[in-house]
Amino acid sequence: MDWNEHLLLWNEANVKLLDIRHQSLAHGDELRGYKLPSNAFLWVTYGRGRVMLDGVGYAVDGFHLLHGRKGMSLDIISSGDRLEYDLIMYKAFLAVPGNRYLDRLLKRSSPFHIQYGFTPHAPLALHSKFEIMEQSWRKLTLLDKLYAKGVLYQFVHELLGQMAGQELGETRADLVSQATRFIETSYSDAFTVEGLAELLGCSSSYLTRVFKKQQGTTPNEYLTQVRIEHASRLLKETKASLQEISLSIGYLDVYYFSRVFKKQTGTSPLRFRSLAAEISVQKSPFNSSGQAIVPRKGQGYNDNDSHYGKEGDLTMYKDLKLSVGAVMLLCMTLLFSGCGASTGSNEPSATAGSSATVAQEQQQTKLVKHMMGESEIPINPQRIAVNGLEDIMLALDAPMVHAQSMKGQYLYDTLQAKKIPSVYTPGGLNYESILSSKPDLIIANLLASDTESYEQLSKIAPTIVYDRSDWKTSIAAIGKAIDLEEKAQLVIQDYEEKLLKAKEAIVAKIGTDRTLAFIRPSEKDVQLFFPAFSYTNIAYKDLGLTLEPMLANLQSKEEEGTWGIEASLETLSNLTADYLFVTVGGSFDSEDEAQAALQEMNVVEDLKVWKSIPAVKQGHVYKMSSRHWMLNGPTADSMKIDDVLAAFGIQ
Repeated sequence: MDWNEHLLLWNEANVKLLDIRHQSLAHGDELRGYKLPSNAFLWVTYGRGRVMLDGVGYAVDGFHLLHGRKGMSLDIISSGDRLEYDLIMYKAFLAVPGNRYLDRLLKRSSPFHIQYGFTPHAPLALHSKFEIMEQSWRKLTLLDKLYAKGVLYQFVHELLGQMAGQELGETRADLVSQATRFIETSYSDAFTVEGLAELLGCSSSYLTRVFKKQQGTTPNEYLTQVRIEHASRLLKETKASLQEISLSIGYLDVYYFSRVFKKQTGTSPLRFRSLAAEISVQKSPFNSSGQAIVPRKGQGYNDNDSHYGKEGDLTMYKDLKLSVGAVMLLCMTLLFSGCGASTGSNEPSATAGSSATVAQEQQQTKLVKHMMGESEIPINPQRIAVNGLEDIMLALDAPMVHAQSMKGQYLYDTLQAKKIPSVYTPGGLNYESILSSKPDLIIANLLASDTESYEQLSKIAPTIVYDRSDWKTSIAAIGKAIDLEEKAQLVIQDYEEKLLKAKEAIVAKIGTDRTLAFIRPSEKDVQLFFPAFSYTNIAYKDLGLTLEPMLANLQSKEEEGTWGIEASLETLSNLTADYLFVTVGGSFDSEDEAQAALQEMNVVEDLKVWKSIPAVKQGHVYKMSSRHWMLNGPTADSMKIDDVLAAFGIQ
């Protein structure tokens, strides 16, 4: 193969991306005599088997790429537990016809018609580009289709570079090189070390061990470094908001981003930007398209205090595998979109629909308004998948078939006792798991701006969205939507009665003039919460406790609605609160993380500045579990009331 001629023709051609299709074959399954409807790349992502293109055989085991032209006969036989592959179909023609040299070259050695197959030495570099291209292609807008076409060129660039390098005798990249390259190109996406290790064909423990040996850091820590480097550049070179920058580097929670940034750089993001501006005044806030602040992939929003997952937002979820992402998208397309127009009788068959879909179509429906608009949902749904609103749904005793929770979280044991399957996917939604639960309705807590997650969920089943922070309004709306309106009103009534009795008891015990500070300290700094913080305002707004004077002064200097501020530990010496409520760790911490947070708190409690706080001297410090204080719902807020009563010694 003449690489210069090959590259020249790719550069001179117009390429149209026609389709991306995914298939999964179980052990012993076969695809026979499928005629390629166009030129195509066959990207095998998982499994063992044999592929035949016009009678030429290729043994595949793991990542493998083949190319064939329109009309070629494709046969695939799976010999492992499963074999997953994608067809990237495209059409190419010269952008400027009539050039005799290019015409002759195209006839002699067209890169679009030749057949080849090879095992890439750095497969994750190809796979990361494929995933971006595939995700964009599945969206409905022309803008996303255009983006997918652009990424196809990047895919081909990476492909040809690796093919040329291997022909020149380059050796296969080692695990760590592949992992670092994947992290550097996919830092804005949600993925796990387990999923990354599976793609590399090793265990996560082995990958972590060799990664740390070569790089001196773990994959989690390396991801954090890469993200913060990109955030630093955006802070210096653009005027993007912290929320936009946070999303662009893979953090859904700007509050967590600020905390990680300060831990890594020693200063807050806004202070970093201010210092950078003093050194160099930017002439243009956006210098190039490479500074785009919109994430490449949509990510489901989850405000379950996810910013307290493992450093770098790579909290392990062992059942999530990156290779199944495309399977989920295909299933959704087949089940609810009909797989597009037929390309002829030679297309491989796929089962469209499922028993859940058929049952859904037979049910009577009604129109329901919610945060994302209006949705037609089944009357009296019996299989509800829930994400982020489990507290509300348990209070309603609704028929759940899928929930989000992890061991140690305050709802986990209840969900297990009710035999409701529960998973936790850091930083996003586990579409595959939701799909496999065969829901007839999905009820989720999403950002109003997260339309992509809403669209993806809606492809699985009718989806309605509500705000967990205002759970009383949401439970009333959900109760009405699923015909449990009376139950919802009883839950609200019981809670209001408990709240009123608690407030009266607190006033009787400590009066109305005692002050409170709600904080979360670490070894390096402290978070000071204001009443506007949705997870802690129950203490101030509902139970009537008074905000500590120093915090009240700080709050007056911030924008209305600000959750709080981060401050140095020295600030603690200025706290004059009668009572100090302290949260430790995060709502979805693993047991190891929870213990680590407690140990960090023990260090804080040994500090001189901590011992100087009046409330500490008086023994008026009470630790509150983040596992329910950093969430909202009838159960979580009821537990908060119990905590406050216990702190004041009220039975």
